Amino acid sequence: MSRDFKVAVSVLLVAAVGYWAFVPRGPGAADRQRSNLAVAEEEIPRVRAALDADPRFREVEMGRFTSQDGGIAIMGGVESDDDLFRLMKAVAALQLRVPVFWRVQVLPKQP
Repeated sequence: MSRDFKVAVSVLLVAAVGYWAFVPRGPGAADRQRSNLAVAEEEIPRVRAALDADPRFREVEMGRFTSQDGGIAIMGGVESDDDLFRLMKAVAALQLRVPVFWRVQVLPKQP
């Protein structure tokens, strides 16, 4: 085998290993995402019912999270750290079958 051939094979192997090491989702990701989004669609009404039961969460919305492998996005604002803790506890108690992606902040007090 020539030296150039060995170098070319080595470069291809390094590129292939690098690709698989740095691709965030890997093989089967599209199927996993599609499956998680379908489950998220089924779970959202349960989350909505839990949030609607507590007036402290009236500024919190949710929807399907399409990035990464898919899941439920919960976003909005609450009035205190305690409310945020209670929100996270209420959602955790639902034992959802998909990941939850949080974007909820404590809102500044209104004068």
